[in-house]
Amino acid sequence: MRGSCRCKNISVAWQNIDFSLVPRACLCDYCAARGAAYVSKSGTGVEVLIRNAEFYRESAHGSRQATFHECSYCGDVVIATALIEDSLYAALNVACLDSWQRFPGPVCVNFSHHTPEQKRQRWLQNWCYPVHITGGNTDSASPLAEP
Repeated sequence: MRGSCRCKNISVAWQNIDFSLVPRACLCDYCAARGAAYVSKSGTGVEVLIRNAEFYRESAHGSRQATFHECSYCGDVVIATALIEDSLYAALNVACLDSWQRFPGPVCVNFSHHTPEQKRQRWLQNWCYPVHITGGNTDSASPLAEP
């Protein structure tokens, strides 16, 4: 399964064909403002390619346990990752997947009451792994340019 931000600066390839996964729409201010809803499946790998690092941004919100990978050119948040026990895990924003319409509608979730340890345990069980992030050609004037 493939996807990207709207301008194609950050693209993903996900080793998954399971469209029965229900996206989770986080109710925190950050995710709600972006309309983000995340899908993941334990044991499925994700490859992330950043075409232009100048328009790539990482941010942390709430408990600061997860890192959100965003394109500052088009404003999309593509994935959320967490480094757990020296391994990177991820959940993908369903809106950035090419086949987003094949997934069921998102369910609203609020994990703000979970401790950092509870969040890490949930991510270990449910998020994608392994995750590899590569790229970042800063020579391009626009993320729309071909690599």
